[in-house]
Amino acid sequence: MDGDILQDGLAVEARPGVGPALRTSLAPKSDADRLLDWARARGGRLLVVDDSATNRMVTAGLLSRAGFSVELATGGAEAVVAVAKSAEPPEAVLMDVSMPDVDGIAATATIRSLSGERGRIPIIAVTANAQPEDRGHCLAAGMNDYVVKPVRGADLLAALKRWLVPPS
Repeated sequence: MDGDILQDGLAVEARPGVGPALRTSLAPKSDADRLLDWARARGGRLLVVDDSATNRMVTAGLLSRAGFSVELATGGAEAVVAVAKSAEPPEAVLMDVSMPDVDGIAATATIRSLSGERGRIPIIAVTANAQPEDRGHCLAAGMNDYVVKPVRGADLLAALKRWLVPPS
């Protein structure tokens, strides 16, 4: 039984004079795994705003699998209504920047003009505009953070972790 592997990362080794010993060699979790664990433990309500049905579906699917409840909006005007009028507003908004009706910059300005907590809701830009000046433009407009498309799950979850308060 000298070092017989029972399962990945688990082995039994003979120790002379002592007997068999169970040895584990589990790899440490990756940052992406830790973020997913955080998201599943935290959960929460999010609003995904994008004029592309495909982008909404991909982002919402990723967030749902991570344990969040997701509402969808097809543009900035719809996002403003969802934040301003919902009985229970989302905890954060993931906002596309370039949309045809009301773009993400204008929608953010309107949301920031709301009183109370609704006006301070975290807004994360989710955009294909990947130049350094684009990030600065989003932050100057009142967005809290910036994630580049195509969206990577770890980037999106890391941005949410930076801005979502722990649940009460």
